[in-house]
Amino acid sequence: MLFEATHTHPAKMCPLLSSEGKAMVKQTFSDANMKKAGIKLEAAYFSCPVDSSADHKGFFTINANNAEAVKAYFGMMAVDVRPVQTLAEVAKKL
Repeated sequence: MLFEATHTHPAKMCPLLSSEGKAMVKQTFSDANMKKAGIKLEAAYFSCPVDSSADHKGFFTINANNAEAVKAYFGMMAVDVRPVQTLAEVAKKL
């Protein structure tokens, strides 16, 4: 099942601004970590670090068994998780 997880953080607190934050991002999104969590990252997009506005956004399309698995994967990171379908799947129902 596909889920869209959206994360927001203040631009001033972007993990990509520090070496520790960069290491955390690399570890979190490593193939081994995702496999351990039982999820598959289908796509990911970030507004950081190019966006210098008040908030940065991360958008993650994840294939997982349920929303709880997605939330558990992100751990302490606050994410809004919603089930989604591809446009092609939605169009078939029109």
